Amino acid sequence: MRRAAQFKAIAKSRLIGWISDSLQTVQTKMFKLDNDFDLLADENTIYILRAEAFVALSQQKQAVLDAVKQNIQKIKTDAGFVHFDNIQKYASKHPRAAGYLASICSNNLAKNISADSLKQLCTRTQVEYTIESCGDIKVSDNHVLGFLEVLDRRRYELELVFDKPECYVAPSRHRLG
Repeated sequence: MRRAAQFKAIAKSRLIGWISDSLQTVQTKMFKLDNDFDLLADENTIYILRAEAFVALSQQKQAVLDAVKQNIQKIKTDAGFVHFDNIQKYASKHPRAAGYLASICSNNLAKNISADSLKQLCTRTQVEYTIESCGDIKVSDNHVLGFLEVLDRRRYELELVFDKPECYVAPSRHRLG
């Protein structure tokens, strides 16, 4: 499969062909079969060459957004010390955040998390939060994505040089601050 957007240019442009020992404009409708595809499927397997195209073709983005509430409920059972209302509100409108929630759920990354360790890592990786009167962690509205990166093990700190900690975000591993 190849997304339709890739074929539009060929349909609108003029093609020429080698016909009877001369170059002539092709008047009939043509379908270009490319040697490059977004995904290939056979009876048992789908080979994804371009993840963005797969997401668009499969409408996966909407499915992940639709699963936010359910994923939040699953994570709440493991990390009940986190206030999730603003996280759910943000993730229901932002596909990347919704994808992180899906990853956290499917990999059981919220199980056995220590509240103290989570707070320390959030502080060290520049994720702002407050502690509510009941003791729950409430992530600042503009740091929800960073918090989800922490839970999904995408934001982390290294200290390979003594007394010089470095904070990173995967996959690009760009340094924070």
